[in-house]
Amino acid sequence: MNFINENAIETRAFINGSYTKSRSGRTMHKRSSLTGQPLAAVTMCGEEDVNDAVQAALCAFQSGIWSGKTLAERRAVILRLADLMEMHRDELARLDTYETCRAYQNYYYDSIPKAIEAVRYFAEAADKIYDMAIPPQKHQFGMICRKPIGVVGIITPWNDPMVVGCWKAIPALLMGNTIVVKPAEQSSFSMIRTAALAKEAGVPDGVWNVVPGHGEEAGRALALHEDVRGIFFTGSSATGKQIIQYAGQSNMKKVGLECGGKSPYIVTRHCNHIQKAAETLAANIFYNQGQICSAPSRVLVDRLVRDEFLEHLFIASKAYLPGHPYHIENKVGCVVSAEQYAKVMQYIETGKQEAGGWYSPEGESDLPEEAKAVRPVIFYDLNPSACVAQEEIFGPVLAVLEYQTADEAVTIANDTPYGLAGAVWTDDLSEAYDIAGRIEAGLVHINSYGEDNNSFPFGGVKQSGWGKDKSVYAFDEYTNLKSICVHI
Repeated sequence: MNFINENAIETRAFINGSYTKSRSGRTMHKRSSLTGQPLAAVTMCGEEDVNDAVQAALCAFQSGIWSGKTLAERRAVILRLADLMEMHRDELARLDTYETCRAYQNYYYDSIPKAIEAVRYFAEAADKIYDMAIPPQKHQFGMICRKPIGVVGIITPWNDPMVVGCWKAIPALLMGNTIVVKPAEQSSFSMIRTAALAKEAGVPDGVWNVVPGHGEEAGRALALHEDVRGIFFTGSSATGKQIIQYAGQSNMKKVGLECGGKSPYIVTRHCNHIQKAAETLAANIFYNQGQICSAPSRVLVDRLVRDEFLEHLFIASKAYLPGHPYHIENKVGCVVSAEQYAKVMQYIETGKQEAGGWYSPEGESDLPEEAKAVRPVIFYDLNPSACVAQEEIFGPVLAVLEYQTADEAVTIANDTPYGLAGAVWTDDLSEAYDIAGRIEAGLVHINSYGEDNNSFPFGGVKQSGWGKDKSVYAFDEYTNLKSICVHI
C-alpha cells in the first residue's frame, strides 16, 4: 500500500530556518508498530544541536525581528500558518499516522483539524488580552504589562503531536517569544514539517526551531539550558518531576507541566441517560487505544445502575476494535510502539489477577499478524486500590469501580496521585454541582466528556502538573508580568 512516500519525508532538525543534520550525524531508528518494519530514520540531536537551536532562538529574540513586530503583524503570520496547515492537512495526517500508527481517520478528521482550530483561536484571541493601568494617585500612576519570556523550550508528547504542539507553540509565538521544540522521538515528522510551513507563512529564521532527539539527552539539555527562560512539557508525571529539577538546577526558568492522569467518570443512580453515558465513556477511553492523558480510565458506578451500565458499555466497546490505521473506514489503529504494547499487555495480565471479572469484545480485524494493537479491556469487581485502578496505563484498559453514596464516590475519585480531568453523569442538578466541585481535577465535565473547546483552560492539579494549555489563560504561561511605577 503506497500510503506515504518515505523518501519525501523530512527527517532532519530545523534550526535557524534550515533543515540540518545533527553535528554527530546520529539518527534514531524506529520500527512501525503496524508492520514491524523500520521507519524513516530521524536526526538525533544532542546537546550541541540544542545549543545551536537555542543560540539561534536567542539571537532572533534579541534582534527584535519577531518580538519587535506588532501583535497584529504576528497575528497575520500565524493566520497564514493556519491556512497552510489546512492546505497540507492530508500530508500532516499521513505523517502522524505513518509514525504513530494511530488511525488516519482520526488524524484527518479530528486531530489535525483541532490543531488548525487552535492556531486560529489563539491568533484571534491574542489581541483581546489587555494590560492594566493603576489609577493615578497624587504623585504617581502605574502600569502592569505582559512581557515575553524570551527563548521558550517546548517538549511535546507522541500521542497527539500536532494538537499539543500548537497548544504551546502558538501562544508562545504570539506573545513575542522564540521557541525550540523537542518533539517526542516517536512522533517528530509533523512538527518538523510544520516548522517549515511556519517559515513559509512568514515566521523569521531562528524563531521556530525543532530538535528531534531522545528526552534524556536533547530534552534534558533544553530543560537545563541557561538561555532558555521557560520550559513547557506534556508527558509522564515522572518526567515532569525531572523537568522541575532541571529548572531548579539551572536558571529557575518558568515551568509548565501537563502530566499523567487517571481520570474518574462517575455515573450516579440519578442518571437518566445510562446508554449515552456508556457510549461517551467508550468513545473517550478506547478511541486512540487509550493513549490520551485525560482519558476517563476509571468509571465509578452506583451499585443500583451498575448492571445496566455495564451491559451498554460492553456493547459500546465493540465499536472500538483496532483495525488497519491506513484504512479510512477504521477509527482505531495500533499503539505507538512494541514497547508500549508490552507495557499495556503486562497491565492486562495484572488486571486479570486483580479483578473479579473482565470483558473484551471479539471481532474480525484487517490488521497484519505482527501489528501491535490491543482490544478494549474492561475490568470490573475491582478494589479501588488495585493496580489497574490506580496507575496510568495509557492503553484501552478501563477499571470499573462501584460505590453506594456520593461521598464514597468522591473519596474514591480523589484517591490517586493525579488530578487532570473527570466527569459526573446525573440528572440531579444539585448532585452534579456538588460532586463536580469536590472532584480534584483541572477539568470536570457534567453529562459529557471531551467536549471542551479552546475557550476552556486545560491542565491538572496534584501530580498531573501545573499551568494551563488552551484558552486565553494560556497566554499567561508565556509572559512575565512587569509593573511600571511612574512618579509625577
